[in-house]
Amino acid sequence: MRVKELIRDGVIACRANEPITCAVTKMYINNVGSVLIVDDDGRPQGIFTERDLVRVIAENISLDTPLSKVMSRKLITATPSESVISAAMKMIENNIRHLPVIEEGRAVGVVSIRDIIRALMAQELAYP
Repeated sequence: MRVKELIRDGVIACRANEPITCAVTKMYINNVGSVLIVDDDGRPQGIFTERDLVRVIAENISLDTPLSKVMSRKLITATPSESVISAAMKMIENNIRHLPVIEEGRAVGVVSIRDIIRALMAQELAYP
């Protein structure tokens, strides 16, 4: 099974100069735990996750602060053709729950640990 099979439609994203509220609103509306931070060409610059939001609140950072100041810049990524097991290993090794999927330098989606668990469970149930 490949990562491309887990990608949902669209990339949920904000720009680095937008406020934290952009990411929080999109996370809430789309029921997701992360938002990619992309440039005007769709190239990923960072990611803002639920963990980042917890840090923002704990440090009493204004929600009007630009995402560039609080986003995680070190991106661990996958490719659409990568195996789901390889993606899962990256998540485990780096203690992350959201993995941007990048093709030709542009974001094509984000895979969550929940997406991977569901896929592996479905595969296991189909082939016991």
